[in-house]
Amino acid sequence: MAAELTQSIEDALNKIVQTTDQSGNMKKELKKNIYETVSTLRNLFNKMKVMLEEESTLKTQREKENRAINVELEACKRTNEKGKRESPTDREREPPKIPSRQVLPSNNHHQELYSDVVAGRDKRKFQLTISPKDSKTPDEIKSLLKAKVNLTEIGVGITTLRPLRNGSIRIEAGSEKEIEKLGEKIGEECGVELEVKIQRLRNPRLVMLGIPEETTIENAREILRTQNPELSLDDALLDTKYCYTTNRGNRNLVIEVDSSTRTKLLHARVKMGWTVCKIDDYIVAKRCFRCSRYNHTHRECKGEETCPLCAGKHKLKECTTPTLEHKCVNCMAYNKHHPTNQIDTAHSSLDRNCPSLKAVIDKYKRYTDY
Repeated sequence: MAAELTQSIEDALNKIVQTTDQSGNMKKELKKNIYETVSTLRNLFNKMKVMLEEESTLKTQREKENRAINVELEACKRTNEKGKRESPTDREREPPKIPSRQVLPSNNHHQELYSDVVAGRDKRKFQLTISPKDSKTPDEIKSLLKAKVNLTEIGVGITTLRPLRNGSIRIEAGSEKEIEKLGEKIGEECGVELEVKIQRLRNPRLVMLGIPEETTIENAREILRTQNPELSLDDALLDTKYCYTTNRGNRNLVIEVDSSTRTKLLHARVKMGWTVCKIDDYIVAKRCFRCSRYNHTHRECKGEETCPLCAGKHKLKECTTPTLEHKCVNCMAYNKHHPTNQIDTAHSSLDRNCPSLKAVIDKYKRYTDY
């Protein structure tokens, strides 16, 4: 089909040239313009043909990769499947006999309830970190804890005890009460040699959109409490962080609150001066503008200069790579460490739909007290 179309275009151009040659009354300058136009059209059609062939090759390659991934997924499903497969008709005819289904665990994790997975709820972890005040190894810390802290006496059961890369130890318990009791006991018995830090969920941050010009970080709390008495806001549970102005000139205010205050504000139209402001969750992934990686800034960066568009070793302003050849350095790093679970890398690290960006945001949500 493509060859026929190409031949038709070539025949039409040749006919134009022949007709021009046969025209005896046509001026030379006009003939010259026609010949130049036909030549330009030929060059453009040839370029379009090359581009279409490249896109077709790229599409075929991606389809081949997707087929390989689907084959691997089907093989995993067949391996994990136990017993007879249940058809949709059987499920409609016979209701489940248990109150809640469970999702099969992966990597030796605890089982999760089906309802929790669908609702997007993650199991909360209760942890504390123990760091030595002198040069103790993780094994020495464990020996000291076992010698001075009796878990049976304080009625605490731990689920995880593992060393960290920085030489500290992470302990996990089943409830907040248990982890509080354990941290208090370790502080009493080993406070001279060890430092105990209980891991707590960070407070959520909200952004107030379109605040008036007279609102500042200093007077924002007073305005919120005075003009919105129905919300019963507590100044101690509300912390104003900073203001910023968008490209369109709108001023926004970022505040940090506890989970109950967040619920109140998200379901209210907050009055600020002569303006009624909308409030939304403020979730931003910290990304380095030098190496294009997450969770640090360029001032803390120890990596190489990396282009956020093509993952090359140059600056963004020096990049000349076309859009179809963009590569995400973060997704490439993920594929390198997860050879059996590959993700698409054909996008820049600035893409808002990047899987790595979504993973960073999901991690932020897991450690926030929503």
